[in-house]
Amino acid sequence: MNYKINKIFRIVTIVISIVTVGFCSYDEIFQEAVNLYKTGNFTSSIEKFMELITVLEEKNLVSAEVWYNIGNCYYRQNKLGYARYCYELAKTIDYYDKDITHNIELVKKITGNTNEDSLFEHIINIFSLRDSFLLLFVFNFLFFASLIMSNFINSPILQWVKRISIIGIFIFLSMSVSRYLSEKKLKGIVVEMTNLLSAPEESTFTKFVPINEGKKVIILAEKDNYYAVYLPNDKLQGWVKKQTVKLINTNKR
Repeated sequence: MNYKINKIFRIVTIVISIVTVGFCSYDEIFQEAVNLYKTGNFTSSIEKFMELITVLEEKNLVSAEVWYNIGNCYYRQNKLGYARYCYELAKTIDYYDKDITHNIELVKKITGNTNEDSLFEHIINIFSLRDSFLLLFVFNFLFFASLIMSNFINSPILQWVKRISIIGIFIFLSMSVSRYLSEKKLKGIVVEMTNLLSAPEESTFTKFVPINEGKKVIILAEKDNYYAVYLPNDKLQGWVKKQTVKLINTNKR
């Protein structure tokens, strides 16, 4: 019996040691990157943060804080398209972080992309997709619970709960479906100033429209070294070079 207990204790100790060593190494790399940032060596800081991203991905881990700090490095270098790309990646991990949201809005303002989203999109983006579904479930539960209880208890409060629940179900069903359809679309950030082309080639016959860095676009298709993109607020569609766009909701980064 004591042998089994000792064996289990040794296994637990080994696991804890491995995890502790792993997190210590993460912390060391992170601190090195932060120190480089503080000295103004932003390029080396980005490289060190990216090294940490690789280590985390090998362990199937993600960190909003790391992407946020990479975004800050690019911001200091005035590479605003890359900065927004990193902030958007951070937001996919920590949706409600105020600093991340503030920096995204700041970059949008500087790059002239403040009118990027419609009022409807602002509304459906109040909650994350997960929380929209969770609230939909809560209002469904309240509705059916009040419906069942009203068979046994005659109370005006239950009637109000049913009415509010129906409204909540309608609102969050609409939000959930809209958010789901929106997140299914492949999106990217224009990381450097580029041109929206009328065809997937550059020639004297190809018409073009300049696009600011930091612009969010919807990816429609790809051909050779070009993406077909759509700019919702501008109602424009065309082609851009792949190297000028970084995808934010896919593994193809």
